[in-house]
Amino acid sequence: MRKTPLIYARELHAALSAAAPSERDALVRSFLAGLARGRKSSLRPRIVEAFKWVALAVEGLRPGRIITARKLDEYSRREAGEIWKNVVFEERTDSSLLGGAIVDIEDSRIDGSVRTRLENLKRAMIQN
Repeated sequence: MRKTPLIYARELHAALSAAAPSERDALVRSFLAGLARGRKSSLRPRIVEAFKWVALAVEGLRPGRIITARKLDEYSRREAGEIWKNVVFEERTDSSLLGGAIVDIEDSRIDGSVRTRLENLKRAMIQN
């Protein structure tokens, strides 16, 4: 069975949780060396991302991402926090968006971008 980045992340998290604080640096170095020996170093960015998910899950939280055309203001940030109480959001901007937002939570996507709304309206008008 091939190991996925999530499996590596879970194993690393478990090992770090069980290790004494003074042993953690050596453990991470050993983990990275093992990836290099196994020619799996290209998986590092995906393992890091999966590790964040694992660490959040241990705390009862879920990772999410909000993509908007410009930086979120405090009101929008607070609203997202009230709607999705157990989600920790990473905020990104994408200048290609006209407005609205795209929300990714784990493997689900809610596309409330203006571009998608306009495309859906155009499709509906063409069909009718």
